[in-house]
This record gives sequence, C-alpha cells and structure tokens, in this order.
Amino acid sequence: MRYRTTFYSALSRLLMIELGEDEDRFERFMMPLADTFERVASQLAAVGSPVFPEEELKITFIGLCRDLQGVAYAFVGKTSFMMFFDWLYPRHMEVLHRCLTLWCHLPSVSTPLLKLMAEIVQNKQQRLQFDVSSPNGILLFREVSKVVVTYGSQMLSLQDMLPSEVYSVKYKGVAVTFQMLKYALSGNYVNFGVFRLYGDEALDNALNMFVKLVLSIPQSDLMHYPKLCQAYFSLLEIIAQDHMNFLSGLEPQIVMYLLSSVNEGLSSLEMSICTGCCATLDYVVTYVFKNLMKRKLTAASGSEETSPILRIVDLHPEVLQQMLSTIMNIIMFEDCRNQWSMSRPLLGLILLAEKHFEQLRDSVIRMQPADRQRAMDVCFQSLMDGVERTLLPKNRDRFTQNLSVFRRDVNNSMKETPVVVLTVGSPVRLLVHAADVLSDTVDIISASDAMS
Repeated sequence: MRYRTTFYSALSRLLMIELGEDEDRFERFMMPLADTFERVASQLAAVGSPVFPEEELKITFIGLCRDLQGVAYAFVGKTSFMMFFDWLYPRHMEVLHRCLTLWCHLPSVSTPLLKLMAEIVQNKQQRLQFDVSSPNGILLFREVSKVVVTYGSQMLSLQDMLPSEVYSVKYKGVAVTFQMLKYALSGNYVNFGVFRLYGDEALDNALNMFVKLVLSIPQSDLMHYPKLCQAYFSLLEIIAQDHMNFLSGLEPQIVMYLLSSVNEGLSSLEMSICTGCCATLDYVVTYVFKNLMKRKLTAASGSEETSPILRIVDLHPEVLQQMLSTIMNIIMFEDCRNQWSMSRPLLGLILLAEKHFEQLRDSVIRMQPADRQRAMDVCFQSLMDGVERTLLPKNRDRFTQNLSVFRRDVNNSMKETPVVVLTVGSPVRLLVHAADVLSDTVDIISASDAMS
C-alpha cells in the first residue's frame, strides 16, 4: 500500500513537466481519484446496514489517501497545488471527515488520512498562497481543527492499552497530528486574529486538544519515542512563538508541566530537540520579561493588573530557577554544541532570577581551590560586563559574545592543575582532574536548587 504514495508522486512529477495552467489536463489526470471518491461516498451511505462493505471500503479509502498524499507531495509549485486544492476542497473534504469519524480508532485507516492532511497544509516552497479576498486559508484551518478535535477526542477515550501497542495505536497518530497542526500554524497563510475577533473557536479548539493530548501522555513516554518527541517540541515552539497569550492563560499546573518538559528537552542528546527547547524557552522568558516591565509601569501609575503568566512565576519561581541551573550546567560542564541557542534564553533567565544566579555563582566559586576562586569570580564578572537589563537585540548579542569568552575561560580554569605533594624523596607532581571538581560543583548547584 505505501508504495502507492511513491507511485502517484512519480506520476504527478511527470504531469508537472508540461502541465502549466492546463486545468483540463489536470482534471483528466485526477479523474480516477474523483471516481474513487464518488464510490466511497456512495458506499458510506450504507453505513449501519447489513450490506455495508466495511472491509472493502477501508482498503479503498486507505489506497485513496496514499494516492492523494503522493499527488500533494509532488505538487510543490503554486499553480499546480492550487489546482489540486480547488479540486479537493470543498468537494471531497466531507468524505474525509466522515471516514475519520467512522474509523478514527483504527490506525491503519486514520494514519494515512492524517498524513494526507499534514501534506496538504504544509506550505513548502510557498505553494499555499491565496488571493487577498480569498477565505480559503481560514477555511482550510477550520478543516484542520475538525480533524484534530475528532481524532484527539477518540484518542483521549482509549483506556488500558498494552505497552506494546500504545505507540502504534495512539502515539504514532498523535505525532502526525502534532506535525499537521504545526504545519498549519506556521504556514503563514492564516490570520489567526480573525478567529477570536469573530468568535470562531476553531483555533482555541485545536490548541486545547493539543494540551489535552499532551497531558494524556506520560512525560517519560513523551521523551522516549523520537518521532513523538520531535513533533511535540516543534509544535510547542510554534505555539510559544505566536500564541503565548493562549499558553499564559492555561492552568498553572499545565504551564508547569509544559515548562518541565522543556527543561527535560534542554538536556536532550538530539540537537534539533535541544535547540527547539531553547527557542521555546526564549519566547516564554521574553514574554514574561516584557509583562514584568509592563507591570512595573502600571504599578507606578496605580493600576494592579497582572498577566496570568506573572502570577504563575510569582507562585512557582523554582521553575525558571531550575531551567537557569540546567543551562548553566550544560554551558559550563558539558559538551555544549549549540551555545548560541543556549545564550538566547539564558540572559532573560538571569534577569528574572538574579538572586538565584548569584547563589549559583557563589556556589561554583566556593567549590574551586583557593588559588582559583579569584579567577572564577573574574569569569562571572566578565559574563555580565557591559550587559544591560534589557532584552534588546544589541544587548543579547553582547551577552552572547561574553558567554563565549566565559565558557572558554571556565574550561581553561577547569583543566588539570598540578598539585605538589611532599614525600620522603623528591616531590611528586600529582594531577587533580577537573571531573572531580565538576562533580562536586554540580552537586552543590543541585543542593542550592533544593534549598531555594
């Protein structure tokens, strides 16, 4: 079955060579698929009757989804893809929704449909470009929202799955759903402000279902399955970038859960996950910092209005403190391969948790040998040299440059240092390994977090 996607992708590429804007030729090419849609629609009318050919229809529909995915994958140009979109929507979209509602619990049917939708909403090479007067971008996202809510509701109702089947039955489809929603949110063909302006709940329904699905997955499983983990963090990054108002309005325990997962992702060995978590944390920290500055201004004018995210930070300061400790540990004591990405949220964390940063600094300095404490203190002073209490781009760049020098100086300071030990004979030069110092320092930082 899966080779049908490749087959139709190859056919579609051959069609594109001479297609141009020939809509008649396109319609002739799509005629077999249109006939299949009509056949599926007519057989769906018999749902519930003894003559309903369910197994035959499932096989037909799976093949149809795979064929359409191959066509959508190949049409990377705007002209050809708009032909495909106008052919599919709205004429055949209702059939897709009916089949999803009917067989949502069957991964063999739902997964090909989810992959088809993910391919349709992916705006690769800017192929999804609607006219200024066209509502199709908004209408397309409505369809995505329906799919997310329908599939998500079914997954939330599943109970008592065996560990051996939880990925194939639930997590695989959830990962594709996250990927689909990420493509739709980041495609730049929808003005999402329109939904709240006119009371349309499509956006809120999709985002709320994302939160419910995340909460239904243990964090250990979220980090264990690579495709699920990658899809989750990439979607969370997009939501943090463009929909922080939604995140800040969630219940405190939900925000804490999402941030704790980001903290886990910072230590991931997968570079893309770690970098994405840094970007997500940067968006969150920047949002918190800006709202904190606004609160100070409004407090000076006599207003006491407070953003929901600030109330969460005030009640649970340990969340940002833990992430500050995590990033400092990675930068100072581990092989940090994405130092630039780490530097972006670090400045905001330091400005938001200055007292905790001072405690970390003092703990690290105290753990050094007496003759190196002064040098380590100089390293920390140089880290904030010339850095102001703002998150302006110029100030961020200055901090990033300081961080590079800081990490280099700290690594040099942590290298093996000769220590003279007097014996009966001639002096013996022994080496104190940096690993011992690092281990003790990390323990101290962890202890400092526990005390705070």
